[in-house]
Amino acid sequence: MRRAGRSTKRRRVRGGLDWVKKRQIPVINVLIAADKRSRAACVRALHGVRGVRVVGEATTGLEAVSATAKLKPRVVLLDLELSSEFGASLIAVVRRKSARTRVILLVGRASEERILEALSHGAVGCVTKKNISRFLPEALEAVSSGEAWMSRKLIPKIMDRLADFTARAEGHE
Repeated sequence: MRRAGRSTKRRRVRGGLDWVKKRQIPVINVLIAADKRSRAACVRALHGVRGVRVVGEATTGLEAVSATAKLKPRVVLLDLELSSEFGASLIAVVRRKSARTRVILLVGRASEERILEALSHGAVGCVTKKNISRFLPEALEAVSSGEAWMSRKLIPKIMDRLADFTARAEGHE
């Protein structure tokens, strides 16, 4: 039985798949706060990545805080060495300047303890400097969409720290 007002002929969609090409992808604004060599590696790794725009660069922790407050980037790529001025609290300060900004650590030879401390202050990603070209685009996409991203080697350490924290919290109740 045919419904009234409906045609049995198939409608031709205008424009074919042109709408796919025209659809805008959200732009991920990125601030890079690192030494010259790491900044250059990040820029190279992100060059040509669709939907990513480097909106600023910083060379010190103070510049990172100031640029974050002004630019409100979606993601800050933060060299863990820059946080030595303030310690891991630099991450918390950056997050206070722009609550929606997410932080990915760039780490060289930092100890796992320093990395874990930085993660506990609000960083949600971690990429080693030697793997910037390999993993940064993937990490950036994950973190900007609300996920965490880090080396598989760190996950057991994070789980151990979480278990210690839970045990301490249960002991204080």
